[in-house]
Amino acid sequence: MNMKNIFFISAFAVLFLMVSCEESQKKELLDESIEITVDSTEVENSRLKVAFIYGDTVNTKYRFLMDAQDELEKEQNVIEERINRKLQKAEKRAMELQQQAPTMTQMQVQEAQLELQNLDIEIQQFQERLGSDFRKREVELQIEYTDRVNKMLEEYNADGIYDMILNFQPGGNLLWIKDSYDITNEVLTKLNDQYDADLSKPTEESKTE
Repeated sequence: MNMKNIFFISAFAVLFLMVSCEESQKKELLDESIEITVDSTEVENSRLKVAFIYGDTVNTKYRFLMDAQDELEKEQNVIEERINRKLQKAEKRAMELQQQAPTMTQMQVQEAQLELQNLDIEIQQFQERLGSDFRKREVELQIEYTDRVNKMLEEYNADGIYDMILNFQPGGNLLWIKDSYDITNEVLTKLNDQYDADLSKPTEESKTE
């Protein structure tokens, strides 16, 4: 037996249940017998029309995602630099206070301790604020990515050829599917063409200049 036939795709699995009962059992369950006939042509026409995209290929070759990753990496580097500068400034102040400690009065020592505590709180809040802004941008880019893909797929399937377009990734729920259903390259080309076209459009600022 072909091993491919052992696997199944839950999204498309159709379970036909045929129950054969004795006449006496039918009378107990049904008051009337209903005869159902199925036209083979109707069954053939009702089959789902499916296509799939290799998600990993899109993730590595879609220029929008590549630019988004570059943007996030640069922003992360900027955040790290800003935090390091603030830490260095706080460390420098701590060393100054430590050097002055022997000549400080008790009141001045308490004030110095309070200043260091406030510096620590300020750095923590600074880190949290930058981290929050970074995560917000991540979400914005993810939403934009999803919107772009959904819009392109709607345009690609405007004629309604496919009932489903799936994301196929190794180790995912979709275990096997015919290569003839693969539309990755077509969709990826359209995604990149649309993104390049969006980049070439003049921005609102340039329009007003």
